[in-house]
Amino acid sequence: MSRLAIVPSVIETTDRVEARWAFEFWRSTALAPFGDVARVRPDGPFRARRLAVAQADWVMTRTVSSPVGLTFGRRHVDRNAPETVVVGLGLDGLGYHEQRGRGGRIAAGTVSFLSRNRPFVAGTHCDYEELRLAVPRRTFEAWVGEADAFAGRLIADEAASGAFQTCFRAFAASVAWLSEDEARIAVEGVLHMLRNLARDPHAPSGVQVSREAVLALARAHIARRMHDPGLDPDEIHTVLGLSRAHLYRAFSDTDGVAAAIREARLLRAHRRLTSPTGDRPKIATIAYACGFTDVPTFNRAFRKRFGHAPGELRADRP
Repeated sequence: MSRLAIVPSVIETTDRVEARWAFEFWRSTALAPFGDVARVRPDGPFRARRLAVAQADWVMTRTVSSPVGLTFGRRHVDRNAPETVVVGLGLDGLGYHEQRGRGGRIAAGTVSFLSRNRPFVAGTHCDYEELRLAVPRRTFEAWVGEADAFAGRLIADEAASGAFQTCFRAFAASVAWLSEDEARIAVEGVLHMLRNLARDPHAPSGVQVSREAVLALARAHIARRMHDPGLDPDEIHTVLGLSRAHLYRAFSDTDGVAAAIREARLLRAHRRLTSPTGDRPKIATIAYACGFTDVPTFNRAFRKRFGHAPGELRADRP
């Protein structure tokens, strides 16, 4: 397959299934590998939709569904199947899971872990939406830590998991349109952020994130935080769990990390000034929203980058 090929994806849905057969259809197709499946609300309508995107060594799914209950017992474990670890992120609704005596309530923002080579129970109490990334056990252990130590574990601290959530959500939103190489880099970034969130700080450091993934993670963080004038390279390497040297090496073929922050701010300001919408905020408002602390500094930087002052650009437009 060409390295420029788009990652294969498929959408499964009950939308075109007769209502009375919707749950049976979903149980025998999308949920067939997950053991015994029960319907939580037998008298209500059942609807479900799932996007599945896969390569040889990972599968990402985004599911929106009416509530279900799953029991994955010993008889369901395929001893010949590759060992897989599933990382989940709750987006909406309330659910639960339990494996190896660990587990509990899953809400929006909860990060969860399950191992597909051991029994577990899981389910939801209401309509729900979730992301899941399944990777081989060897991959999980290289990046994050010993799989059995994570089976059934939940991380419900949204403040601690914010960077991972942002990375995972961005990956899920774009993966169906990525090339194989782009998707590989994105998965690497997700696993790197998961390692920062979840692993034992005394455990081995695992696989080192590639230059391409560092650049993607750093630029995503800059886009998210450029409004804060305090954003600097120190914040980026700390949030991404990288050494200062690792971050700087990734930007070695560019003008540097600080320059990347300044460029992102100026490009966003330029887009705001040239926006075709009727919104015309003051130049000072745009400057502060892009992380500049005073208008003269913004004007000088803008003129140096684009060859004219912000006011001149606006004056040229009707």
